[in-house]
Amino acid sequence: MWPDHYPEKCPPDDAEDVSGVVYRFTNRINPKHRDFLSYYELKPDEDWGKKACQARGLSIYTSEEDCKAAVSLVPALRKKKLCIAKLGSEFGVIAPTPSKNNYNHKTLWPLVSAQELAEMFMPMDTSKVAHA
Repeated sequence: MWPDHYPEKCPPDDAEDVSGVVYRFTNRINPKHRDFLSYYELKPDEDWGKKACQARGLSIYTSEEDCKAAVSLVPALRKKKLCIAKLGSEFGVIAPTPSKNNYNHKTLWPLVSAQELAEMFMPMDTSKVAHA
């Protein structure tokens, strides 16, 4: 079910079917397939070390509040655009992947192509998120 390049135990055992509304920061207002490529797909020759599994997924959030918190903690996100989609289990699995400064971060390991995800995610007004 998962690509051959995924490491063992990836996605992790605690990953659950994605279900409901999810948010993703992208580089443009109208997302393109490139906005839904994993770090691994963008840099397959990189040594991802302990982040090898996470590098094969996509960063997402599951609430506007989580997006607000991320923007306040990660300054680079202030330049990004926010997109929203309602996804079901056919789109992949999700697990919490917090970091020291981004405790609400989650990773989605998709079962569909980057193009399909780009078509599902819609731009969102980020003024209420960016100024939180």
